[in-house]
Amino acid sequence: MELDRRSMLIGATAAFVSACYRGGGEPQPGASGVLPPDFRDIAPEGPRAVLDPSRIPREFREAPMLAAAVAAGRLPPVRERIGRDPLVIEPLREIGRYGGTLHRAINGPNDIAGVVRFASGPDSFLYWDHLWTTPRPNIALDYALSRDGRVLTLFLRRGMRWSDGAPFSADDVLFWYEDLYLDRRVVAAPSESLRVAGRDVLVRKVDAGTVEFIAPAPFPLLIELLASFTDIGGPSFYGREAMGGFAPKHYLSRFHPKYRSEDAINREAREAGLANWSIYLKKRFDWTFNPELPVVSPWRVTAPINSRKFGMERNPYSIWVDTDGNQLPYIDRISHVLCSGPEAVNFKAAAGQLDFQSRHLLVSNVPFLLATRERSDCDVHLNPSRDTDLGIRINLSYRLDPEIGDLLGDVRFRRALSLGIDRREVNETFMLGLGLPSASVPTPESRYYPGAEWASRWAVHDVDAANGLLDEVGLSARDAEGFRLRRDRSERLRLTCQAFVAHFDFPAVAEMIREHWERIGIDLDTEIVDPALAIQQSMAGELQLSLQLSGAADPFMNPEYLFPYTTVGIGGASGVEYARWFQTNGSAGERPPDEIVEVMELWRAARLEGPERRIALGRELIRRHVDNVFSIGLVSGGFTYHGVHIRKRGLGNVPRRVVNSQVVRSPANGLPMTFFFA
Repeated sequence: MELDRRSMLIGATAAFVSACYRGGGEPQPGASGVLPPDFRDIAPEGPRAVLDPSRIPREFREAPMLAAAVAAGRLPPVRERIGRDPLVIEPLREIGRYGGTLHRAINGPNDIAGVVRFASGPDSFLYWDHLWTTPRPNIALDYALSRDGRVLTLFLRRGMRWSDGAPFSADDVLFWYEDLYLDRRVVAAPSESLRVAGRDVLVRKVDAGTVEFIAPAPFPLLIELLASFTDIGGPSFYGREAMGGFAPKHYLSRFHPKYRSEDAINREAREAGLANWSIYLKKRFDWTFNPELPVVSPWRVTAPINSRKFGMERNPYSIWVDTDGNQLPYIDRISHVLCSGPEAVNFKAAAGQLDFQSRHLLVSNVPFLLATRERSDCDVHLNPSRDTDLGIRINLSYRLDPEIGDLLGDVRFRRALSLGIDRREVNETFMLGLGLPSASVPTPESRYYPGAEWASRWAVHDVDAANGLLDEVGLSARDAEGFRLRRDRSERLRLTCQAFVAHFDFPAVAEMIREHWERIGIDLDTEIVDPALAIQQSMAGELQLSLQLSGAADPFMNPEYLFPYTTVGIGGASGVEYARWFQTNGSAGERPPDEIVEVMELWRAARLEGPERRIALGRELIRRHVDNVFSIGLVSGGFTYHGVHIRKRGLGNVPRRVVNSQVVRSPANGLPMTFFFA
């Protein structure tokens, strides 16, 4: 019955979209924002950073609320606040106007990534152009890589300041590196982002405006790591882990025992309900929880994310300006409404209570959002992901049930599970038929796309082949209902798939897979959990299977989707004990099987290569992942994460489509500081 309802929904969507368009894909009057039938032909778009120094405006202006503060003597003039090297942005369509409060929704205090991926700037030293082709200067004014590829020099913006007016300098980079990153009481282990060829990357201050990242071997990949959504790609998200690449020394040093009494800081920590100074320091370095934290993002927090008044206002020391010399952002404030789940977010959007939203909008609700456009006064757009944004992560080091663990570790069993899924039905039902049924591979637009034959490898629906593999691994005995018995034949074999209550209708996908696997005799239980609990289970190695993103468009920026890489967060879902072995170079955890170790070693070797060779090796890494079915990809190029966005029709400079991948923090690559209310 449920599938019949979904089929009707899909048909209604197609009919609605088609009815709104003439031939050639042009919208009829009143159909603004409806997607043309061949919506994939809409090219990603976005504003551009202006790198030519001759195009820096000579005169600068600011928002009325800041001009009033200058007149009252509470702020210095705008020219002094933006420094000598502002970051000039050419808006997507037009120079905007100042003012207004932008309303968007969050799904609770754990929805930090959604906030960062909209309002953080981003705050990385470097950032990608809007087509995700070239890393460009961002918070840093410029960069240079030495001829041998070992030394990356960052040149900082002269006169740049934190949001409280304190100068930003190389001391803020050195403070982060020496007092946070290298202090094992704060950051427990070295980051792979700052390790190459088994040795550490060093950070050195040259002068107040220049720092060097010195690698022990050629490391051109470091440029991309600094430009991407990584643990050295800005503190707005990773500050809570004491990572990010820089930190406000003048503020955070007061929470570090190198600069103050450890007893005094521990006393303050306990008064705040925290165990020690290290946890306290990281809590103070959390952009979304601490309104006092100096930042370099376009907006600063005014009330924490765990309050009902969670909001932001413009950073008076923002370094962004438009080509006419107007300090950005155009919009004064961002207000976040707390919603109980994705459905509540979608209803808020349909009711016209949100000005822009891309997180938690379900593609299955596109017909509903389209039908309510006149009431909401919002346009609806789709951003196909570059990743495998719907798949099954497999805990390759699962040990709580040895029999299940042995099976999950057997490539024949994993291949059988993959062959037992009808991806076409998953795509038609949950992606409105608009995604690409596939294994865990990026989309063809990605430079790491391994080829069409690998998108379908072990990813076609073949019940006979799946049954043959299951018989081969010793699961031939079945009970009276046709389900396979455990190999000791004591009871029915049952797998458990964990599904989030966030972003997407993961529980419904799990139920469809349960129906598919019934045909090959596998019984599946769905465990619906809150994301915070899922993270705990992941880090404890308790998950068997979990529905989530299963393959990233860049295996070097997001290796946790390639092999068991990290013990932190939901990334541990691929096998936390194997990841611990990898992170500690074999001194802890459990050594993985040879095929996983080979992928780990090839990945580390590939990081030393220049772009052309690295791309070739990256494709090979994805091929190995697919052939070994380290995860079960379902749909690439879908709309699970930030795949749907709505904008109020009075909101200007919003791209119709952006390149969608977590690597580029979409929709931050639309540069929301250039959005404005007409």
